[in-house]
Amino acid sequence: MDQAGKEKIRIKYYECNMTKMEHLAAYLVFSAVIAVILYIYYHMLPVSVAGGLLIAFFQEKNYSKSVMRKRQARLRMQFKEFLELVSISVSGGSGRSLENAVIDSLRELQMLFNRNSDIVREIGLIVSDYEQAGIPMARGFEELGERSEIDDIISFATIYKTIEGKTSDFGYIIAQTRDIIKDKAEIVMEIETNITSAKSEAYMMLVLPLVLIVVMSVMGSGFLDALFTTGIGRASATFGVICTFASYVIATRATEIQV
Repeated sequence: MDQAGKEKIRIKYYECNMTKMEHLAAYLVFSAVIAVILYIYYHMLPVSVAGGLLIAFFQEKNYSKSVMRKRQARLRMQFKEFLELVSISVSGGSGRSLENAVIDSLRELQMLFNRNSDIVREIGLIVSDYEQAGIPMARGFEELGERSEIDDIISFATIYKTIEGKTSDFGYIIAQTRDIIKDKAEIVMEIETNITSAKSEAYMMLVLPLVLIVVMSVMGSGFLDALFTTGIGRASATFGVICTFASYVIATRATEIQV
């Protein structure tokens, strides 16, 4: 598909947009990592490989959802920059219309972000529909809000539709909208920073038992031989595996905070 075709694609951001090759690559990576973890606990290659292939199937689905959420978050932050540009354009009594401010913002966005970024493509679609098909920009933002399911964009689309062609004071309204979304974005960034720190600590705690088992296994003292050869050892290993993956799921779910 050529560049022009790509720019016309209307992405549903609440769906996974990974390619088949990206899904396959993620699945293979997770299979390998999980197989290594299982081998550390069991020292049985067939069981480790089979378990890795099975568990990776579910982990890849979770990963796809996380990629989708990250893309939505990235678009939300890019949209904040878009509002900043529009607010600057219409403020100060310059007399520019809201439509012209949106058109002008597209050139600025292309300098801030690369041409393949989501915000550049989406604003480009809105501008193209307005200039070539006469579709009101309010409808374009409404449609983007529906496809992104991002509250900030939905709110802006509602405000845009309300003030479009009905008030000369839209500069003040846009500035207030920008400030609200900006404040929310700063709160989200602060929360995400704390979450990232807590998540890093949780992952370190998950890796530590694996490191201890590996170190004790290669020391050659035979201290952990029972773990890999006896029934009680296998049961203990299975309990360790369950705790490891359960802790991972809990740590991941606990940090999925919607603001």
